Amino acid sequence: MNNRLLFENQRKRLKKPLWLLICFAMFTFWQMGFIYFMGPSLNIDGRTPLPVSMDNITAIIALAYVLCIAFMIFLPRFVIWAERIVLCLALLTVIGLFFPVGEEALLLFIYAHVFFCCFIIGFESFTIINFFTENTAIIHLTLAYGVALVLIAVVQNDFLPITFPVFRIVTVIAVSAVLFFFIKMPANSEACPQFVKKSDGLTAPKKLLTGTYIMVFISALMAVSGPAISGEVQHGVFITYLVDAAASIIIYSLYKKANIHPFRSISVCMAIGCIGFLLAYISSYVSPVAYVACVFIGIGMMPCQMLPLYGLVLAKGYPSRFITPIIIGLALGAVLVQGTMVEMFRSAANMLNLAYSVIMIILAFVYLQLEPFFLYNLNRRIPEKESSEEPIAEEKTSESILDTLTKRELEVVDLIGYGYSNGDIAKILFISEHTVKDHTKNIYRKLEVHSRFELAALVNRIHKDK
Repeated sequence: MNNRLLFENQRKRLKKPLWLLICFAMFTFWQMGFIYFMGPSLNIDGRTPLPVSMDNITAIIALAYVLCIAFMIFLPRFVIWAERIVLCLALLTVIGLFFPVGEEALLLFIYAHVFFCCFIIGFESFTIINFFTENTAIIHLTLAYGVALVLIAVVQNDFLPITFPVFRIVTVIAVSAVLFFFIKMPANSEACPQFVKKSDGLTAPKKLLTGTYIMVFISALMAVSGPAISGEVQHGVFITYLVDAAASIIIYSLYKKANIHPFRSISVCMAIGCIGFLLAYISSYVSPVAYVACVFIGIGMMPCQMLPLYGLVLAKGYPSRFITPIIIGLALGAVLVQGTMVEMFRSAANMLNLAYSVIMIILAFVYLQLEPFFLYNLNRRIPEKESSEEPIAEEKTSESILDTLTKRELEVVDLIGYGYSNGDIAKILFISEHTVKDHTKNIYRKLEVHSRFELAALVNRIHKDK
């Protein structure tokens, strides 16, 4: 389906070199590392542990998330500028930790730093979803993230604990790297994506949006649950993040060398992660299994870091300003649900692992139902110049099973692949929903498929064989 808005946004998407993406990935290292040092036992330069209130930290994080979501909804064109300003402030607050100031000032610096770190947490996803090309997003979320995850594993290790003074220096380097990345990003209004309005003639693919948001919530839940479970095992968090890094790099290698899209590897990682949580349950009775569980959970965490890529799929066909805010809101909700689950299973901690295993199975099932539609949308053909806003069908090729379909049926196939419901298709094609159902029945009969899932998967195979 062609549209002026889609063409303009696709034209604006950026390609970035790996070294600059690694600078960007330092945000994840900074976020995970600094939070690791939060707690009542925080000790700076050998002083008496600071009385950091975790209640205050929780309130600050929640406030930062809410303000971040509001900013992306109401001021999306200023996200890059906000990143630059907030990163400068974050850099100043961490530099303030180097000075011999009083305890109250140190607490103020730390609380401010946590706020700045969490306030821009959604801006990372916003940048990937709205500014990156698909290939750049994949490189960032696999290879660049792999580098960041190795550093996180080093910070989390129990063999040679990293002191806060050392981490304080590393934080300055990490924040500076992220700031450098955003200085290199275009911030003028022409470079920003255009968001859909009613006058643009685009219809939201409700089925795809709903399914993706369900999967995002479950993925975010598992992303916070994995390290929590691994943390119960000595060196477990270190192992989990290191394996996650290795899995990310392997997924990139398969993409680069064997042309296997990460979306085709994700379900395998989810299945392995499910086994990991099941092994964590078994480890309550057979303790040596715990380390194997950490390895499997690390592999299972890899798909959970791909949330921005799911958002990119949605934005490519329906560039709504609400996509990233909803994803970040669901991530916050997942954190709250995970905390609630921990409280519920506090008296039977081993059962929590079993519950996570079941949730991981549900995640894999939901993902498998969405995978063909993700791939179909990523194969969306955006013309090199503006054209009619009317939906067009894929071009026929010789000896293709699609040749048995009429032009109108091809248009319906195209829209089904993009994740539209019958009602959406009827609205787009200006026909009745009953007519859409008749076309769909004919398509199923001619192509010998029985569901939207099978139809999208079949067309993806045909495109791949071309």
